[in-house]
Amino acid sequence: MKKKFDVSLLTAVAALSCTLFFTSCADKSTDMSAVETTNEVVETAQPAAEKPVAAPMVKSEESSVAPLYTDTPRSLPPVECGSCHGGEYTRLQQSNSRHRFDCLDCHEQLHAYIPTANNYDEIIPKCANCHDLPHGAAFPACAQCHQDPHTPLIIPFSGVEQKIKNKAGKSVVACSVCHLKEGTEMDQHPCLHNTEVGCTGCHADRHGVRPTCFDCHEPHVAGQTYAECLVCHAPHSAKNILHYPVETPNNVCGSCHTAIYDDLQQNHTKHSDVQCADCHLTHGQIPQCQRCHGEPHGKAVHQKFPDCLKCHIDPHNMPVNK
Repeated sequence: MKKKFDVSLLTAVAALSCTLFFTSCADKSTDMSAVETTNEVVETAQPAAEKPVAAPMVKSEESSVAPLYTDTPRSLPPVECGSCHGGEYTRLQQSNSRHRFDCLDCHEQLHAYIPTANNYDEIIPKCANCHDLPHGAAFPACAQCHQDPHTPLIIPFSGVEQKIKNKAGKSVVACSVCHLKEGTEMDQHPCLHNTEVGCTGCHADRHGVRPTCFDCHEPHVAGQTYAECLVCHAPHSAKNILHYPVETPNNVCGSCHTAIYDDLQQNHTKHSDVQCADCHLTHGQIPQCQRCHGEPHGKAVHQKFPDCLKCHIDPHNMPVNK
């Protein structure tokens, strides 16, 4: 009886243990489901962070081109050309030539010089693009005289000192090809100005320099002006004294003819009060006494002494030959 009771008790305990085990597993399973449900709710309430979008890859060639080289260059006015080419701009600015126009009128190709190709002569504008031969076939090389197109009126004489043939085939200094009047005048009236001095001696080292007589000579009288010099002297035929006015002061003549002037002043006669130009109408002319005096001593005397200076030896110093 006792043995049967023990078996029943053990069976009941085992059954109770199983019940408790399964109950515990069920509760644990319920708790895990609740946790998973809670996590799902949390994840639903908080949206996931957006993943960063990678920037599109740009080729290195495209990045070096854009945007620096997308615009078409505009034409530059001369003042902007001058920001780099300051020397040329300044010389044109100070020049009075007709070349002071838009740089692009001449320079159709900009910044096209390639040192390795040595293409300087090809890209530099040619005078013939605008000019023919304004000075004739004797001067085919414009740059020989007009050495700087930005100052074409400044002509260094290094390009014109040699002699060339003029239109008549005569060998002349190159200056006379353009300055024909002056060249002919010097050729017809030689003096120290053309036999020793030459064009460059007076006109310095560049075209357009106009000296005055006083650059080399002292004035004839104090206070004399250059304009008064030109009354008698033409620079290109200086010894060929021009037709001077009757009112020319005697001291002007006396600055060269000093001995004659001194005689007239020291031995005062009526001739001393006469203007030199009254007797000497042109330079070097020797007048006849009869032009002013006629025959004051009677016909017989003048027939015997036709030369007045046999007695009146010097009209500027009037002794009487006794």
